[in-house]
This record gives sequence, structure tokens and C-alpha cells, in this order.
Amino acid sequence: MEFSMNMESNIEEVFSELINFENMPNLLPRQLKSLEIISKEDNHVVTRETLTFKTIVKNEIVQESNHKIGNNEIITTITSGPAKDSVINMKLEKDESGTNVKINIELKLSLKARILLPIVKKAYASLLTGVLYKVDNLIMERRV
Repeated sequence: MEFSMNMESNIEEVFSELINFENMPNLLPRQLKSLEIISKEDNHVVTRETLTFKTIVKNEIVQESNHKIGNNEIITTITSGPAKDSVINMKLEKDESGTNVKINIELKLSLKARILLPIVKKAYASLLTGVLYKVDNLIMERRV
């Protein structure tokens, strides 16, 4: 699954906010119940997230993720949970109006979770789009 989004904010500010993992629960309080940083090096962060999806029933997913960071790109590999081995590639490019963010999601679900594939795809796309909108708004508010 691929999609992109144009943002008004400049690439450096957007990238800085996207790698500020400690602030992610504040950007998505309903979907991201908690985020714990397990380890952090210069270009590599390991996190444990508790995600909440409200569909017909409330689902809570705990997963761990490896985030490789560099060159205006974040490559996230989910290492545990029902989406284990899924890869989310977020690449930022400068454009005339600000920043273009390209997202490619290779979603892999456990056999037990495959029945939820359409819901989970929509949830991940919504989650990432929500983060990008909130990041852009946060940056724009600081300028005022």
C-alpha cells in the first residue's frame, strides 16, 4: 500500500518531529495508548507501542518496532505482534510548497489476524496520515 501527502512545513522540521518518538502519544492520544523507547542510538531506535483500534470491538495491539533513521527517511520494521515483519518506509522530499512525504507499507499479518487485513490497512493509513497532519499543524502553530 502506497500513498503520499504534501505538507506546508519544511523538511527539516517535519523530519525532526517524526523522529521525536517520545511525543507520538501526544499526537495520537486515542490510537497510541503508549510508546516506550527500548533502545536509542544515533540512527536506530527500538520502541514498544500499544495501539488501540476501535472498530466493532475495541482491539489493543502491543508491538515492538525497529526504526532505521537517515537521509530524510524512516524505515520501520515491526518485530513483534500480529503485524510482525511488516515494513513501513516513510521518505521525505523537499518540494516547492514544503515537504512531500511518501509512505510505502508492506503489511504482513499473522494467520489469526489476516481476517482483519482491510481494517488494519485502513487503521495504519489513518494513523500515519493523522500523525502527518498533526505534525504539520504543530509546526505551523509554533510559527504564529
